[in-house]
Amino acid sequence: MKADTFTAPGLLVTCQWDRWNGPLFIAWKPSVSMAFRERKALLKFVAWPAKTPTGDRLREWLANFEQKAAEAAVASLELSPEVLAIGFGPECHLDETDPNYNTRTVI
Repeated sequence: MKADTFTAPGLLVTCQWDRWNGPLFIAWKPSVSMAFRERKALLKFVAWPAKTPTGDRLREWLANFEQKAAEAAVASLELSPEVLAIGFGPECHLDETDPNYNTRTVI
């Protein structure tokens, strides 16, 4: 996925999307850069007040990624009918009529 950037005077924040862990934010202020996974830590590092136009734009930009992360989490839990029909693994073939469905192996 293409990296998204947010720029303001003396601030550059880049968001790289990780499929398994969600967004990774890399923030740059003059002579300092850090990477963040959480919004709260990023906002503390940026230290831009919420009631300013730039602070509001930054928080709206971050809210977009929270929405994308929530949608990705829901989509990853859903299994398509094709996967259920031809897939492998215990989550795909829970057939209680199978004689070996609820058995234990003693070694």
